[in-house]
Formats: sequence, C-alpha cells, structure tokens
Amino acid sequence: MPDLVTHRPHRVRDDDGNARVVVEIEDAAALWFSVPPDAEELLSERADHVAIALLLPAMRYGRDLRVGGVVTDSLLHRLNHDVQALVRDIHPGYRRIVVSADETAPAGRPPSGVATGFSGGVDSFATLMEYAAGSAVPDSLRVTHLLNNNVGAHGDGGRALWQRRFERLRPVADDLRLPFIRVDSNIEDHYPRMGFMQTVAFRNAAVVHLLGGGIGRSYQASEGAFRNIRMPPPHGDIGLAGAMIFPLLSTSALTMESTSSASSRIERTLALVGSPHARYLDVCIATDPDGDVNCSSCWKCMRTMLTLEIASSLDDFVPTVFRRAPYERNRWAYYAQILSSTEPNDIELVEYGDLHDWRWGPLSHARALQRRIGSRLLEHARAVRDRLPRSRTMQEDLDTGLSWL
Repeated sequence: MPDLVTHRPHRVRDDDGNARVVVEIEDAAALWFSVPPDAEELLSERADHVAIALLLPAMRYGRDLRVGGVVTDSLLHRLNHDVQALVRDIHPGYRRIVVSADETAPAGRPPSGVATGFSGGVDSFATLMEYAAGSAVPDSLRVTHLLNNNVGAHGDGGRALWQRRFERLRPVADDLRLPFIRVDSNIEDHYPRMGFMQTVAFRNAAVVHLLGGGIGRSYQASEGAFRNIRMPPPHGDIGLAGAMIFPLLSTSALTMESTSSASSRIERTLALVGSPHARYLDVCIATDPDGDVNCSSCWKCMRTMLTLEIASSLDDFVPTVFRRAPYERNRWAYYAQILSSTEPNDIELVEYGDLHDWRWGPLSHARALQRRIGSRLLEHARAVRDRLPRSRTMQEDLDTGLSWL
C-alpha cells in the first residue's frame, strides 16, 4: 500500500467564522478540526494531533504514515513503538507501520490550561465534580476549560444532535464559570469500518493535542474503577485501556490522564443524587430519542435507571431526566442481559442489587438458584482445602484461589 502522506497543517476561517485547522492528505480528503474564534489562542502550531488522529487508520490499512510539519520527538518515538504494540494487542489485525515527520522537536514548556471533556455522562460528571467543582483540588490540577467534541460519538444524529446536546449542557459550564469549547471535526470520515468505541481514545487525544498551544494537562474520564482496568478483548472498547494509552500519548508539555478510577460506576451515579446539575445528566446512546435527552430504554439509560432505582433515588430523576414507561417495558430483558454479562460494570450492578435484596422479577428464582449453587461450590472447595496437607505454599495458593470464588 502507498504511504499515507499529509501536508503541513494550516488555518482558514469557515463560513461561521470558526478557526479551522486543515491538513491536506495526498490522494484522500483533507482532515480538519475547528474551534470558535475565542479558542483560537489554544491551537498548537505542531502536527502532533495529525499523527495521533491518523495512526489507527494507517495501521488498519497497513500504510506508513508521513506527517507534514513538526511532531514532538518523544511522541513520535512512542507512536512507533509502545503505542503500536498496545494497539495491536487490542486490534490484532492492525499492522505495524513506520510513522515519520518532516521535522521533529523536543516538547516545550507546558501551558497552564487544564481541560476535560464534558458530555453530560456519569463519568464526565465525576471528573468535573472532582477537578472543577471540588474544593480540595490544588490550583495546578483545577480544570480551566471544558471541551465538547464532535468526533463521531453522535452517530446518525451527526452535527445537529451534537449541537443540541452542547446547548443543553451550556448552563453547567456557566454555573462553574468555565469556557465551554466546541471542537468540530471530520475525523469520523477517516475511520471507515472502524467502530467509535474501538478508536475513541485516539480521536479525543487528537483534539487535546490540537489545543496544545494553551492546554498542558487533560483529563479523560475512565470507564470504571481501578479493579476493572484491563486490556479490552480483541476489537473491544479501547477506552478500557485508557489508563495505559493516555500516558503513552502524553509529552512533557501535555499530560493526559485517566481520571475517577477511585470510584465505581455505581458510586459515580449515586454521587449525582441531590446535585443541582443532575438535571443535565445525558447518558443516552440513541441518536434520535424522540425529543428527549435520554430515551430511557437503551442499555446506558437502563443501567443508570436501575442503579438509581435500587438506591431508591429514581424518583429524583423522573420525569426531568428519564421516563418510567420505556424503562419498565424493557426491564426484564435488561435483567436477563446483565445477569449473564461478564462486563465488570454489569457484574458490579448485579452484586449491588443482591446486596440490597433486589428482586429480579421473573428471573429471581434463577438468580437465587445460581447464588445457592455458588455458595455450595464454595463450601465444598473449603472442605477440600481443609483435608489437604498443611503445606504453607499450597495453603496460600488455595486461599488465593478461594478468594476468587
């Protein structure tokens, strides 16, 4: 395959007066990102964002990547080594390639800006509450800018849905007195047959590096607690490995961090109960939720609503955030889904329900039987352990094994 070759990024004004950073690509459509005029001062002069944005498409199709302009030397090194190794562990079909640049340079001094993406979801709210609204966070870590990116998360709803969601969240930024920056892009066009969740970390990291002229630290909300951080299954959600990916995509001038892993998804959800900003919660994956922000029937809405219902707090969110009717129509099917799931957040939710003696409707008998069988297996394993010779090493191994049952 021929190399994927880009020219040096340049800026133009779009029809709305936004600053658009355009990257011409040989034998392909241009890649562009745009920001409002008042955010133009944050734009970086380097092409680091180009290298990050196009790495996965280049690996997917086995094309060496030649980046026009200046790329930070440490980032280029990692893109050619550890980053590709990690990507290929997640996407085994992707090929190792060579990434080069017209020029390289050491990283400069880190700017003072601190950014985090804000989509209105449970995870982004958790980061916002800790690093923007929290009273204990030091000034060097406090969020100074909120970002809302149009990099493919809005599906068929596209730019119009993104703009509606952005406008609905604006009051939160106003309350916190933080600039709320819209970053638009056509990066989705450069990820053919490459799922959003399988590539999301690189899409958002490209935006942060685009703003590296004014942003020196960025928070990316993690998808779960520390105990759930792991390598995704093949072709899985790359965000699960965010704690490993983002440091590799950092430089000494721009630190990218995965945040909020000290708390579980359940704890993050319940932290919103009683919050003045809870009415802005937006967890839905539907691209046309019948005029409502949350459809109350997709798996993300169902998970959030069930968490709140188990905690006897769902009434606080109905009807301002969710609707009961769609949730109740789909709840039994959702119960069956999470009771058989191996996804860590689902397992935690089931355990949370069991802890609160949650009745799983038509599946309650099956769930009770499952728990009884599990309890008897554990009792049997302990009895076998107690009859074995008392070798210290063997006993430690058995105790460790039993802790997983």
